[in-house]
Amino acid sequence: MAESNSAMPVSDILRAEGNSLTIRVGEYLLTLKIEGPEVKSSGRFKLERGQTMFDLVLEAARKFVRDAGENEFSAAALYYLARENHPDLEIKRNSWNSHIVSSAPNHPSYRHYTSHRKYLRYLGEGKYSLEPNLNP
Repeated sequence: MAESNSAMPVSDILRAEGNSLTIRVGEYLLTLKIEGPEVKSSGRFKLERGQTMFDLVLEAARKFVRDAGENEFSAAALYYLARENHPDLEIKRNSWNSHIVSSAPNHPSYRHYTSHRKYLRYLGEGKYSLEPNLNP
């Protein structure tokens, strides 16, 4: 490879402006677009400050009762309603179901959870109802 005996200042040969890099070699000009690293989702579930998934459970249950006019629903029905109301959130199905169970004090598995709420009643066979004092 031959060495260059150029006396041109480097600023005339290589120039960075915004998100592009321009290289000049003699009468030739090469412009490259510089792209930053892709911003990947952390995979973590992010809610507004002070809001928890239990708030989403209660919101979905109230909306279901108000819109459907009946007070019997499944965890899946609330899950799809929550996903519809918050498409930007990555709600994991298993986590959702855990929050549903830990919101129903009479569910047999309620005792296995550390966070407890008294939002729902377990009716058996996967059906729940909203506590009467929380009806919209």
